[in-house]
Amino acid sequence: MKRFIITLAIIMAMPAVIFGADRKRIPDEWLTLAEQTDFRKTPRYEETMDFFRGIAEQSPMVSFESFGVSPQGRELNLVIVDKNGLKSPEEIRAKGRVIILVESCIHSGEPDGKDASMIWLRDLVFSGKDKSLLDDVSFLMIPIFNVDGHEDFRATNRINQNGPDELGTRNTAQLLNLNRDFLKSDSPELKAWLRLYNRWNPELFIDCHVTNGADFQYVMTYDIENHGKAMTEPLHSFSLDIFEKEFNERMTKVGFPMFPYCEYDRTYAPEIGATLDVFDPRYSQSYVAYRNRLGVLLETHIYKPYKERVMATLESIRQCAYILQTHKEELMESIEKADKATACAEFRKDAFPIRYEIDRSMVTYVDYLGWQRDTVRSDLSGGQWVKHNYDKPMTYNVPLYQKQKVTQEIRIPKAYVIMPQYSQLCELLELHDLKYTVTTQEQEMEVETYRYKGGVFSTRQSEGRVPLVSVSYDTQTEKLICPKGSIVVDMNQPNAKLAIYLFEPDAPGSLTYWGFFNSHVQPGNEFWVNQAYMEFKGREMLETNPAIRAEFEQKMKDPDFAGSPDAILNYFYEICRKQSHQDNELHPVWRLMD
Repeated sequence: MKRFIITLAIIMAMPAVIFGADRKRIPDEWLTLAEQTDFRKTPRYEETMDFFRGIAEQSPMVSFESFGVSPQGRELNLVIVDKNGLKSPEEIRAKGRVIILVESCIHSGEPDGKDASMIWLRDLVFSGKDKSLLDDVSFLMIPIFNVDGHEDFRATNRINQNGPDELGTRNTAQLLNLNRDFLKSDSPELKAWLRLYNRWNPELFIDCHVTNGADFQYVMTYDIENHGKAMTEPLHSFSLDIFEKEFNERMTKVGFPMFPYCEYDRTYAPEIGATLDVFDPRYSQSYVAYRNRLGVLLETHIYKPYKERVMATLESIRQCAYILQTHKEELMESIEKADKATACAEFRKDAFPIRYEIDRSMVTYVDYLGWQRDTVRSDLSGGQWVKHNYDKPMTYNVPLYQKQKVTQEIRIPKAYVIMPQYSQLCELLELHDLKYTVTTQEQEMEVETYRYKGGVFSTRQSEGRVPLVSVSYDTQTEKLICPKGSIVVDMNQPNAKLAIYLFEPDAPGSLTYWGFFNSHVQPGNEFWVNQAYMEFKGREMLETNPAIRAEFEQKMKDPDFAGSPDAILNYFYEICRKQSHQDNELHPVWRLMD
């Protein structure tokens, strides 16, 4: 179909290597299922794992191991590629190499990275292609992350995607989206992934996806979370000025010009405007950025033929690796400095942003490769139907809004103090490689606290939880008794930014948002006192407490209040209730300030 044909200019720019013309003869038994079927099919879980096991048996450079088990009992597998066949991060880094983690099928209906990894590794082993990379770079590959979703295999998944014929689905067997789970870590798959990540701590993480709707000439779009303050300097500047710049240059040179993965002010009219979002650490590429590591989200174009998408993914992995090889020392130095800068008191001197919005006063006009389009009245729905003319590629001058302004920021505490009744959060801290200590005795502390005044919950579940739409609270400094067994998270550590997103109630994707502390946001406060008793208690309170008397007299000026016996008695009732259960609304994570 014409709609899926890439522009002639881009095809002519593609070097023959992409389609394998300079590849040494590959034995027929090592052609992938995608290659055997002209990229109409992608292999199932067992076929995929057998392929990688077979490659490992063929080459001492390749190792194959399991790092976890899915809810349906399938192994989560890791492929390690190292010049000397080394299998541990310590041994590999002792050789002076950097490590790239390539993840595929976190959304299993988007298998491009899986097939790209199979072809790339096969060509490395049998043809020696890209072998020089292994002097400086070692690879970790997760061929299929969402293994259970991958085996929910059918033609009706992602019906608007141009191949392969059958594929997996987006969610896991527990109907969770793994690319919303990086912070709260509810799924066993993500827990296993985090343990793997903590062990290897790769310098670069590549997550392979496919887009969902907008139409353009590009086969590949991408995101690197450097629009906000996820990465600490100098890593932030390295990602912008060196890595991202060179990534675009290299991909254009090999025939796959790219555009940032963005939102459009109007879906089918890019010339109206495009915006770059700031992703919080619920999402993969952003999560690693908050850990001061490079993360690249690859999003191939859903309407392009599967072969082109796989080859664009393969080239992206190659070009990223060559960038790391060229700038290895500079990257490692940037990471080391960023970690040290995050883990010190100086980092806490400035407020830290947790929410952003696009600054529309700052705009850059860029060339954008789209299509000529027409809008017609549909004879099916009667509505407006935008039709693209794939015979007429167009270059639009598009206003790109990529500057962000901070809408909310917090002062970073010296430490967070978690109440001992939430000791189960210690597992989550360990998953995020956040160090902590446990108090051995009760002690008084002056801390900054949040006291909830209520919240509005979503009317629908998300990711198996009912998240908060909004939450309200007061902030104050108090002297409180810190119980024995409290968990103290010192913020002098490289992953401190993750603690902010976990424990600040307003942070996107926080534990408060996901309902970990619902009993504090809307406490039961079982206060069994008959309201009629307030006829006695209210008089006592007015006689003994001048502040209450003054407030009550002020409220009595409101005729609605003064004319309602229930409102008057409830006024005294609520004061007594809060005094009786004054800590029920207390956020169970306190802020110890410098």
